Amino acid sequence: MDDQETTASRVSLVTFFEDRAEVTREVRRALPKGRSRLRVRGLTVLVDDRSLVAWARGDRARVVSARVRRLVEDTTTASSDEIAALEAELAATRDAAQSVQSSLQRLGARSSHLRARVAAWSAAVGSVPSRGGEAKAELARGFDGVRAESRATVEEYAAARRASQETTTALALAEAKLGLARAKKWRFEATVELEVEVDEAHDVEIELSYRTPCALWRPEHFARLERRGSGWEMSVTSYASVWQITGEDWTDVRCRFSTARPARSASPPLLTDDVLSTRKKTDDERKRIVVEAREQTIEAAGAAGTRDAESMPGVDDGGEARWLDAKETATLESTGRVCRVELGTRTMPCSVERVCWPEVTVAAHLRARATLAGAGPLLPGPVTVARESELVGRSTTLFVGVGEPFELGFGLDDGVRVRRRPVEKRRSTPVTGTQHVEREVSLYASNLSGSTRTLSLVERVPVSEIEDVTVGVEPQPGMRHDARDGFATFEMELGPNETREVVLRYRIEAKSNVVLPRMD
Repeated sequence: MDDQETTASRVSLVTFFEDRAEVTREVRRALPKGRSRLRVRGLTVLVDDRSLVAWARGDRARVVSARVRRLVEDTTTASSDEIAALEAELAATRDAAQSVQSSLQRLGARSSHLRARVAAWSAAVGSVPSRGGEAKAELARGFDGVRAESRATVEEYAAARRASQETTTALALAEAKLGLARAKKWRFEATVELEVEVDEAHDVEIELSYRTPCALWRPEHFARLERRGSGWEMSVTSYASVWQITGEDWTDVRCRFSTARPARSASPPLLTDDVLSTRKKTDDERKRIVVEAREQTIEAAGAAGTRDAESMPGVDDGGEARWLDAKETATLESTGRVCRVELGTRTMPCSVERVCWPEVTVAAHLRARATLAGAGPLLPGPVTVARESELVGRSTTLFVGVGEPFELGFGLDDGVRVRRRPVEKRRSTPVTGTQHVEREVSLYASNLSGSTRTLSLVERVPVSEIEDVTVGVEPQPGMRHDARDGFATFEMELGPNETREVVLRYRIEAKSNVVLPRMD
């Protein structure tokens, strides 16, 4: 059995799950006949030992054993070459500082010499006879020479002082950098030790597969609404938002993304006793029926529209797991920052309408409805929406199966405004005590733009669940009322700068023993 040196590896595929990742590495090495030991480096210390799988390609080599070994070393922060470069930089800086100090000493000696010459000149001036006109020119020339030399010495001294300050700063910086480079730190490393049996000497290709935490992904989408001829078209680009801080840098790797949950085991829910009890009603409860007004969310599997598929697969409800391949290879660094990997784009025709819920907001927004096309479903996640080349906001989507209708909002239409004015009247029949509530909601829609706009106004109407309370809606021109869900929709077309009023009227009748709440 031959001992081999440490072998490098290359990451070829990373499969992301919702809370971990599966990494596939490739090792290529020329091995002699017989058994050989290999040590593969580059693994994260977070590797799950139990998930390690190794196999050799072809029939002439077999992996006999594989195990993970973790090492801890006390190393310097920088490499030996980097430390040598910093030491050379420090030596050069010290030489420069010594040279500057020598210049300062030389200039100091020159300054002392010039001060002595000035003192000698002053003594000479004092010793000149009263008739010293003949020596005036000679004394002036001597003074001019000393003054010029003193000025040059002062300028050189100032430059030397500045250079001294700069070299002092550079010397301190070089010493600090070298100190940080020589500092000791703990280095943690994980390697895989392989024992490979080879029938004959050749280049052996080995693949390693293991799982690691600190890596996950979530779906994200970008939807764009564009006009195509007389109709509309919507394109949806799906991305995988990836985070990883495993300690490995994955460069130019293929990526796969899965909705499977390998760490979640199936187990039945815990059962607890649900105790039911009865009691007699009080006399006051027998006389009155208290009605509670509540808001109910209407759950529907998909939006209104034409369905192309008889059934749709699920993700979170026991459906089959999905495997999505990235469109291109990606480079994912271990920084913990988000990286988006494109999965693909699908384009489909859609219908667009302006809708407004005056009870919620006075502005209208664009709603696009389409039937999902493509090879896979649309996974739930955030959606960035754009109209033509303009970003208009962010939204979210639920799971949409292939062939299933869905809808997305594409921002507000500033050219349309709606005003709402509700009026409520209550009265009771004198003899029977029957309660009558008449409610009238006036809606004023205005088109502030210079082009014709179509608009759908949606108002809610109460839906009664007991026989003692009845709700009647007065028909109006252009109104469509859904008695089951309680929505009244007004379809209208507004011309440029046009304002139109529509009125919704409905009545609520209840017996005298029913307590009706106020409807705000």
